[in-house]
Amino acid sequence: MIATLISDFGNGDNSVAIAKGTLLHHVPELKLLDLSHAVSPHNLVQCSYLLKSAYRSFPKFSVHVSLFDVMHSTPATVLLAKVENQFIITADNGLLGFTFSEEKPIVWKYEDSESKNYIDWLDKAGKLIADLEQVNYELKSVKLIAYTPQVEVFPLRPLIKQNSVECHVLHVDRYGNVVLNITEKEFEAHKAGRNFSLRIPRQMPITALSDNYAELPNGMEFCMFNSAGYLEIGIKNSSASQLLGLKAFVKDQMIYNTITIEFN
Repeated sequence: MIATLISDFGNGDNSVAIAKGTLLHHVPELKLLDLSHAVSPHNLVQCSYLLKSAYRSFPKFSVHVSLFDVMHSTPATVLLAKVENQFIITADNGLLGFTFSEEKPIVWKYEDSESKNYIDWLDKAGKLIADLEQVNYELKSVKLIAYTPQVEVFPLRPLIKQNSVECHVLHVDRYGNVVLNITEKEFEAHKAGRNFSLRIPRQMPITALSDNYAELPNGMEFCMFNSAGYLEIGIKNSSASQLLGLKAFVKDQMIYNTITIEFN
């Protein structure tokens, strides 16, 4: 059985190791993989992007455990969602609705999973994983209660206009490439065969998509769809985030970047 972990814990202390040890206590043979522990603290947008862009890469019936914002409210509950052929375990903190609004997952609450602290929640999440393995994913045999998440956070959607789309920065990777909140499917639907201009403040607009990073000249600005299907802005062998002054969207911040794509 494969389980991934995502959190904003970082790698500066033993929080990740404690989480793994607690889960392995219930399922010693569990194959634990780190999806990411480099989510910026309290950054739901980044956590959502990293989870959504990765979960389809795993074998069916993999379990993805989000340790992000577990104690959003108390008592915290252990939720199980089935998205396509994958399972997501998280607390009721808005992550499911924010991340999987289009997939509309089925959501259950693990019976008697109310927890007063994070370690208790993690222990019950481990028990749920053990139950799933024991019954070979026959959910009818697990003590689950149909559940509607109480915390609702609306997805970060691009602002659609007749001849333009205004996008937010979802994520900046370690190379400084900037990921926008528009997928290839959405882009092509709004482009509708027209030309486009991706406008970056104080820069010449980008008017063509690139499909091969290796063949770009050094220092060239480009946009292309990444492996997760999202539009990405970069500069060959440089940091687009630093050189273009683009930062990831953070909820409730007063000043943030938007990128406009015009169609004509």
